[in-house]
Amino acid sequence: MKRRKFIGLGISAVAVAAMQTISKADLLKELPKAFADKKANSALKDLYGSSTLNKSDKVKLKVPDIAENGGAVPITVSTTIPNPKTMSVFIEGNPRPLAVAWEIQEGTLPEFSTRVKMRKTSKVILVVEDTNGKIYSTTKQVKVTVGGCGG
Repeated sequence: MKRRKFIGLGISAVAVAAMQTISKADLLKELPKAFADKKANSALKDLYGSSTLNKSDKVKLKVPDIAENGGAVPITVSTTIPNPKTMSVFIEGNPRPLAVAWEIQEGTLPEFSTRVKMRKTSKVILVVEDTNGKIYSTTKQVKVTVGGCGG
């Protein structure tokens, strides 16, 4: 047997052995319950144990007032709260309000930019939890237009 064929068969055997069939139901069990919730308050409770939020000017949410394309709304989040543990973005008008969640490692600059999908005009909520378990937030209403017409 030639060396290339032998190596190719070996790699194929390892790949087949490593594959696992994962059903959609099994995959959903692995996701946090908060991502499956259909209400923002429920998702907040599942993720943080409470839906009570403390407004703070140390939590910064940069998102446009009017989103011309609800399919890709740019957001930038940051905080000056000492020792942040997690940051999460909730979009109240979406079928699944929890859009993204970050776990922040010690010494990491707590600033992130991404794009989120917004189904309709709604509040965008940024929640930050510190290492003491205190929850801080800020909220902004974002208008989603159809076709960028502003109407």
